[in-house]
Amino acid sequence: MKFIHTKKFLPIFILCILGLSTVSATTLYSWNGKLGPGDKILVNNLIISLDTDRNSGEIALIIKNSTNVIAILKNGQFIKVKDLTISFNAAGEYSIVSVTGREFFNVVIPTSGQPNNLEALKEENKKLEAQVQQLKDENTKLKQRVSELEKQLKNQPNTAELQTKLVNLTKENRELKAELKNLTDKYNALKAKADFLSQQNEEYRTMIQNLLKETAQGSEQDYIEQAKKERLIGSVIIKTLVVALVVVGLIGYGLYRKKRGWEYPL
Repeated sequence: MKFIHTKKFLPIFILCILGLSTVSATTLYSWNGKLGPGDKILVNNLIISLDTDRNSGEIALIIKNSTNVIAILKNGQFIKVKDLTISFNAAGEYSIVSVTGREFFNVVIPTSGQPNNLEALKEENKKLEAQVQQLKDENTKLKQRVSELEKQLKNQPNTAELQTKLVNLTKENRELKAELKNLTDKYNALKAKADFLSQQNEEYRTMIQNLLKETAQGSEQDYIEQAKKERLIGSVIIKTLVVALVVVGLIGYGLYRKKRGWEYPL
């Protein structure tokens, strides 16, 4: 089958970075476009063009890379290339091309007046792929973050249970405050009583010291008086003994003289 390549270009330049989903792993990304004979699009690194058979006039979709033709699809056919599924349906003057995949993919449509430069398109496509990869990495991080948040939510305690505990703790706190106030009042009362007793004790101690001092002074005076009395009595006794001795001596001397007078009369 021979195909006629026309130089007709679509008058728009479209970049399709399709769908970003963190909800389901089965999400499909898709692109649908309307192409006429001679139109070309670039999907990732694949060149997809629509041509017409010179003899039969049958329209076919040609899929190739930078060097080789990969597939030629006729009306109603589809093919899976890497992670992409490409289907082709002819519909009158224009045909419908559908591209689906589980991963991000780029679709570039050349504008009119722009050279059909495959290398430039491929270079642009590489840049877009880098951006897509960055978005995919960010999407992966977001998925991980969502998973972590879901785990944290599962591990979170019951809010109603926490509220009940909070109410109970608040009630216990009020009871403890009331008990603390009662204990504080009792402490203040006991402290006042202790201060009063301490003051009385100080007064009693002062009184006892004064009494002891007075008693000591009285005892000392009594001792002095008693000593004086005992000294006076001792002096009287000594004097009496001296007088008695003198009297006895005089009597004895008188008797002695009298006895000598009897023995030796004159």
